[in-house]
Amino acid sequence: MIKSFDLTDQPWIPVVAKSELELVGLRELFVRAAEFDDLAVPVPPAASGLWRILYAITARVTGLDMLRGPQWRQRQERLLDQGGFAAGDVDAYFAKYSDRFDLFGALRPWMQDPRLAVECPKSSGVNKLVFDRPAGNSQVWFGHHTDADAVALAPGEAAWYLIAQLYYGASGRCSSREVAGQKFANSNAGPLRGVMSYHPLGENLFESLVVGVPPGVSSGQDEGLDLCPWERDELPDPLGAPWSVSWPCGALTGRARHAVLLVPDAAGEAVSDAYVTWAWRLPGAASPDPYVVRRQNKEGGWYQLPADDSRALWRDVDALLGGNTEVKTHRPDIMAVAADLGLDGRVRAYGFDQDGQAKDRQWFIALTPPVLGWLSERDPVTADGVALLTRAAESIGRRVGAALRQAWRELVSVKDREGPWAHTGEAYYWTRAEAVFWEHVRDGRFAEGGRAFARLGHEAIDHAADGDASSPRLVRATQTAHRLLTTPLRKGSGA
Repeated sequence: MIKSFDLTDQPWIPVVAKSELELVGLRELFVRAAEFDDLAVPVPPAASGLWRILYAITARVTGLDMLRGPQWRQRQERLLDQGGFAAGDVDAYFAKYSDRFDLFGALRPWMQDPRLAVECPKSSGVNKLVFDRPAGNSQVWFGHHTDADAVALAPGEAAWYLIAQLYYGASGRCSSREVAGQKFANSNAGPLRGVMSYHPLGENLFESLVVGVPPGVSSGQDEGLDLCPWERDELPDPLGAPWSVSWPCGALTGRARHAVLLVPDAAGEAVSDAYVTWAWRLPGAASPDPYVVRRQNKEGGWYQLPADDSRALWRDVDALLGGNTEVKTHRPDIMAVAADLGLDGRVRAYGFDQDGQAKDRQWFIALTPPVLGWLSERDPVTADGVALLTRAAESIGRRVGAALRQAWRELVSVKDREGPWAHTGEAYYWTRAEAVFWEHVRDGRFAEGGRAFARLGHEAIDHAADGDASSPRLVRATQTAHRLLTTPLRKGSGA
């Protein structure tokens, strides 16, 4: 008989308490949340998804999900004054859904579809579940694993990757699934695939969870239909319309485009196989995620800020603060909550640099200094100053690259050759620009940042073009780069 793995009480979530790492289940996490400093899930896409799941449960056990407007804000403030979750409320919630948090439940395994064992003619393999393993004919990115000798996962680790797949899963080819005589073997991308996710942090895990619950919105829908997947009595109809995007719990936990089923080994002590396939055929309703930055493109459409492993977090702090940014930007909606509550803490960012389909490049976690006190509602001077510094840094960075490309073409007399200078100069510039940025933010010298970044840009040019200084052609090319750096770029100039 397969053992159960009840996520409510089995230890599977890493948390930090006074620099010590612990593994806890969901119940203990909520009851002792004020004792823990932070989550410590080592897989960024799993951590990003888990925060959303925990925010949804927070809304349930505190009653925030039922409130709107001033009542919601007052309740949130009272919770922070209270300093912790009421153990009775936590126990009542998990008792209500006591059969829905078993990772290996026969009828309703948590966040899974048990029908896949029948509807899919072949499993996907445990390697397909794990982002940092190659599966099938995929290229090796993070580690050497083969389907012929797949390494089973501990149940808690499998739960991490289950969450990661539901939020960050790929579009394109997947395991075949047949429903009502209709067979398909392709899926859409998960709602957070390739996107940055930002989370304000409090003094402890309890504060971070309460602050992270987004305020309710008026959707005009029956509020009683705001359900998490594990709270629903019926499994979804894969050929029907996806669940409506209810607020807040449905929006936080119910937008997955993939269906997953974990297969435990005979002893029920590890996950040895998995099904990963499509969940819906029809498109779901669009819904803004409260933890992402949205930017406007030239055509006026909005897109979520993509994750880029080559881009440092400080370059997008202006987009979090809500100052006067260079491009039309909508900061994460959750930042308004942090501003209202007067927090002065940090922001954690999770990124997974991916394309829409099979390529997973790099995932990462980053943490800002304490910046929440600079949100535009609380400190508009600093918010606008950070935006001014960011514009200056980005402008000089673009001009360094453009100037070095042009100078290289002049040196080698080949118009379409990229050359090594731009890459070398940009790397030099961006690895040092962060220190310049924070120095000027700390001192409040926002207007002087442009000159400091320009000086750094000239250093980058000299570094990139470092060579035989006696060569007249090299000297002329370097002088060209310095001259171009001081000349503002024209629109459409290949910056």
